[in-house]
Amino acid sequence: MSKDRKILKIALDVPVNKLFDYVSNDSNIKIGQYVKVPFGSRRLIGVCCEIEKKSLIPVEKLKTIASIESEVIFDEPMFKLLYFVSDYYHYPIGQTIMSVVPSRIKKNSLASRKKELLFKANVSLTNEAIENLPPRQLRLRKVAYAILNNHLRQKDLNKLVSNGVECIRKLESMGLISSEIFVRKLNRTQINQPDVNKGQKKAIDKINSNKLFKPWLIHGVTASGKTEIYMNLITEFLKNSQSQALVLVPEINLTPQLEERFQNRFFDKKIVVLHSYLSDIERLDNWREAKSGNADIVIGTRLGVFTPMPHLKIIIIDEEHDASFKQSDGLRYHARDVAMMRAKNLDIPVVMGSATPSLETWYKATTGKQNFQYLKLTSRAVDNATLPNIQTIQVNDKTKLEISKQVIDAIQNRIDKKEQTIVFINRRGYSPVLICSACGWVAECERCSSRLVVHLKKKRLKCHHCGFDQKIINSCMDCGNTDLYPLGTGTQKIEDVLKYHFPIAKISRVDRDTTNSKKSIENLYLKMNNRDIDIVIGTQMLSKGHDFPYVTLVVVLDADNALYSPDFRASERLFSQLMQVSGRAGRGKIKGEVLIQSVFPNHNLFDSLKAHDFDLFANQLLSERKSMGLSPFSYNAVLMVQSKNLDIAKKFIFDVSGWVKGSSTDAIDVLGPSRPPMERLKGFERFHLHIQAPSRKELHIMLKPWISQINQHPFVNRVKWNIDVDPTEF
Repeated sequence: MSKDRKILKIALDVPVNKLFDYVSNDSNIKIGQYVKVPFGSRRLIGVCCEIEKKSLIPVEKLKTIASIESEVIFDEPMFKLLYFVSDYYHYPIGQTIMSVVPSRIKKNSLASRKKELLFKANVSLTNEAIENLPPRQLRLRKVAYAILNNHLRQKDLNKLVSNGVECIRKLESMGLISSEIFVRKLNRTQINQPDVNKGQKKAIDKINSNKLFKPWLIHGVTASGKTEIYMNLITEFLKNSQSQALVLVPEINLTPQLEERFQNRFFDKKIVVLHSYLSDIERLDNWREAKSGNADIVIGTRLGVFTPMPHLKIIIIDEEHDASFKQSDGLRYHARDVAMMRAKNLDIPVVMGSATPSLETWYKATTGKQNFQYLKLTSRAVDNATLPNIQTIQVNDKTKLEISKQVIDAIQNRIDKKEQTIVFINRRGYSPVLICSACGWVAECERCSSRLVVHLKKKRLKCHHCGFDQKIINSCMDCGNTDLYPLGTGTQKIEDVLKYHFPIAKISRVDRDTTNSKKSIENLYLKMNNRDIDIVIGTQMLSKGHDFPYVTLVVVLDADNALYSPDFRASERLFSQLMQVSGRAGRGKIKGEVLIQSVFPNHNLFDSLKAHDFDLFANQLLSERKSMGLSPFSYNAVLMVQSKNLDIAKKFIFDVSGWVKGSSTDAIDVLGPSRPPMERLKGFERFHLHIQAPSRKELHIMLKPWISQINQHPFVNRVKWNIDVDPTEF
């Protein structure tokens, strides 16, 4: 082999847990560069992870790299993190690495991103100069006037005239205009740092006193000023040159309001956001700003935890309890736990905040496990602001989905006082069921073990699990009866009921059907802050982190649906959801009120909620979980098996479960196999197997050889299977 030739180990997006060897004559190749390589009959984009002098494969059999891009996309600390993630979540290393590479790079033919241009007038471009242009050149004049009056963006050029590029070339050759890279200007209102209260100052001072690795939990009641603490900390950490901060939020719909607050506060800092509402190009640009160190602050959702940031000094995780930090397919990582490992590797602090921390985090923080530090905020940040008064309203099975007279009166009272109301029901659509009055037949999804949801306004039946969509049918599929009626309540039905009771009120509905873009979220904030909405109806999208100062009443309908769920985390999620949505009331100076309709108003969950006592409820749950050996007192993994053939799926999982039961120690509990609550999803029959161990070490010692065995099963290519480590749902 030539001395100049190198063996490159390349990560590729293929389901094999190995790196692939290739050769290259390029002496300047670096670890972290992305490349294009031949793979079978295809050409794939990959990342160079290692450079070696030898290969276990004869060099003459190795293929040559097709092309190399000069950009280095990952550095050594990021590779260290990605190798850990691959190992911990038992996911192929190539797919792990490629799953965090921006999609624009993976899709692209390695072409660099072309920035949008802004065309500007030179001093020589005047009205007189335009009048001297040839009279028949109307397009040229039109473009020139547009640039003279207010510059012109490249994307608007061809909307103005056809073949606009030709006009630009002529005007540039005449020295009348020039171009530069377009940078989006943000409307910022510089806001000075406000005073903080004693609780906030104590938290800020403690975290600032030691800027090395420690996980901090800020457990503060809703509206206790956790965001203000984050911004104070970032101000301190960014005082040093070449410093960056990463802020993770659980939902896309939290980023616009948070971004605005940060833009106004950090007037002289470069802030970028990373979430799925961005185009691939926007996301890549922002990702590169972070990677280059140009971005001082990155605000991102779950995937943002993998953003390359060479000068990262602090990680903040807002609403750390939120389930959306856990990836539910592919690489099933938890962004909070990955952030912890990243912070530990870099020896920097990671700060988590929540009014309702996850039980695992709360347990570690209050007991000091894993070096956790616990900070508690017991009062709201706004002077004289108090926690809302929470009441439960007794309803029965027949009336639980109706709106009680007490609620109607309370909403009318808010309308009269020009205050706002949130009505919360965690079910979108009109009704969850279409039922036959004669035989009881129910419209069900053909691909899933679920019922089709009625969307009356569009006259559609939809599956909220697989996306199946059809027209509302006119007769029963079993008996032919034409008397079909929607049963149950969703956001659309509540909207109709409220419009009947309050015909003059301005009512808005916020769910996945109405709020599916960044613009729609921004419009909601604008309307709420301008008091253009009296009543807003919504699902869990409304329960998270929003600050609506004129909301003084929150109504919760059908709050009982998770009280008796087979999922042991269901009551924890329900308490968190109700506490979060209750926290939207009375965030200003007017005291808030929360009305919860329930068939079980005296349940201990509601007692803790009314007392705003998270600790009481958490201790009750911990006691129950300890007696049953559940998380956080055990470490868990779930094997999920899917196949379109029920017998194949069943044979596969019973075989592999027999292997693990026969080889594991007495300390390992193997529960199942069994069918999950959603037995069929998207046409696939499903089984799962629950593995429970007393320690993380014992769990992973068992998983590694077992996964190797699974890969040898004769049906392995006839099923879909995955391992979910630290699952949040069972």
